[in-house]
Amino acid sequence: MSTLSINPTKEVYAELQQAYDFFNEVLFSGKLPPCLITLQRKAHTHGYFSLQHFQHMARTDILADEIAMNPDHFKTEPLPKVLSTLVHEMIHLQQAYFGTPSRKSYHNSQWANFMEAVGLMPSSTGEPRGER
Repeated sequence: MSTLSINPTKEVYAELQQAYDFFNEVLFSGKLPPCLITLQRKAHTHGYFSLQHFQHMARTDILADEIAMNPDHFKTEPLPKVLSTLVHEMIHLQQAYFGTPSRKSYHNSQWANFMEAVGLMPSSTGEPRGER
């Protein structure tokens, strides 16, 4: 195992932002608004999306959308799985701005259609034969 990098906070968040920007351009034609990407260790989840939930420290009039990623999965899941979680949450962001989100913690058929449009399988197993 290697030692910490020079600035792990800056490096990890820069990598997540780079991935967000890449997927926004390639999969969403650059249409998604900026959002705050955070690391959160919420039990039993790989990530989550919160619409205008994160308040700016100095400017209390600013609320940001948040995509939270669980770093516990960074060491146990392959990189494509981690990145698919980021895109999964980006789909929730897309639906919040350009669709009709389902109730909290659920996925509706529009969300499933958005997932398929970017090449991800919206199923209970993540595989083609899982329940959609």
